[in-house]
Amino acid sequence: MYKKLQDEQEERIARYNDEIDLRLVFNRIGNAFERMGNGLKYLLNIAIKRFILILIFTVAGLGLAYAIFATARPYYTSSMTLVLSKIRNDFVETQLQSLSDMINEGNLVGVSEELEITPESAQSLKELSFSNLDDDMIGDDSVLTGSPFKVELSLYQNSLFAAMEPAIVSYLENNSYFMRQKKIREQELRSMIEKLNQEISSIDSLKRAVGDPRGPVNGFVYGEPIDPTNLYKESIAMYEHKVELEAKLNSLDNIQVVGGFTPRSMPTGPSLLKYLLIGGSVCFLFGLIIAVYLESNKNRRLA
Repeated sequence: MYKKLQDEQEERIARYNDEIDLRLVFNRIGNAFERMGNGLKYLLNIAIKRFILILIFTVAGLGLAYAIFATARPYYTSSMTLVLSKIRNDFVETQLQSLSDMINEGNLVGVSEELEITPESAQSLKELSFSNLDDDMIGDDSVLTGSPFKVELSLYQNSLFAAMEPAIVSYLENNSYFMRQKKIREQELRSMIEKLNQEISSIDSLKRAVGDPRGPVNGFVYGEPIDPTNLYKESIAMYEHKVELEAKLNSLDNIQVVGGFTPRSMPTGPSLLKYLLIGGSVCFLFGLIIAVYLESNKNRRLA
């Protein structure tokens, strides 16, 4: 019995201590909010007392922000969508990241050489970014292959978008690995087309022989009768296969443009509102700090 009473007493003490701890936590939170409220009231009172001073700083900040905006170079942003041909997107990302780094570093010589454009055109490049459009559809442990991706380009000269599209595609295509893969597929397709041409030529000769039998043919090959209908069907099937392979050969580029850059009639940036918000906010806070400093000095002198 004594043991039971002792356990109940210890449990009551533990609950009491927990209640005390919770009250302390809530009291501290309440005190923190109260101090914040008092601080905001203090700042509001100072802002009202020193309204003219803070207004002067804010207006000066807005004016300075507008002056900086007026001297900033307008730029235009557009994007194009590309799709790869059975190639890992990681390879293209590496190339585009290298190009983006050169643009950010201001390496105009490197950019002009890689894109095969003039240094004057390279000066118009502001920023380049890229992203895979199917990132959300593939797991972290999988490899993204042949997926469309977007290239976003910012230029200071709007008319250069038409020239930058083939320049970027050519830059990606001229990768030694891509060119080697393209050459391998081209050789495979040409060999298959050549083989089909031979087969089609043989069937055409056989069709002529069946249509106009002369000598020992008499419509038999190796003791089997020849069905002209099957010959024509086989000829058509081979021809269709040949046309498909020739279409693949004509579109053998590793990178295809799905949607090109669209020139913009209006600048993407800089944003006047953004400049004014930043300039006005910074100078407002600076003016408020000065006002607090002056008010504190005034209170110390009066004390």
